[in-house]
Amino acid sequence: MQYVYKVCSTKEWADATEVGFFLGSEVDINDGFIHLSTARQLAGTLYYFFEKHENLILIQFRSDDLGTNLVFEEPYPKDKRKGLFPHFYSQLKIEKISNFWEIQRGAFILPEEVILEQEN
Repeated sequence: MQYVYKVCSTKEWADATEVGFFLGSEVDINDGFIHLSTARQLAGTLYYFFEKHENLILIQFRSDDLGTNLVFEEPYPKDKRKGLFPHFYSQLKIEKISNFWEIQRGAFILPEEVILEQEN
């Protein structure tokens, strides 16, 4: 079974639990889909997009539960990251969550070269 993950701020989490689905981050709204990550991509996602956050929510979904609206595509916008990234093209309902965790910034940050190597 394969999982995909959504990283969101505590505010985005609170909003999602109130309305029953993810409204999307500013990046999600601008790009027209919900950005997700595989487990291998999480370190890079945290490094590039959440460097200023101390507390986040990590949400796990079973890929099969998301159906055909889950599409694995090239990174968008195209940058130095490689591989296919999970993009969700519909309303991402919280009832589809298989698990979630509150995560906090750790004491160690991997160098960018190491993060990029994980995605090859």
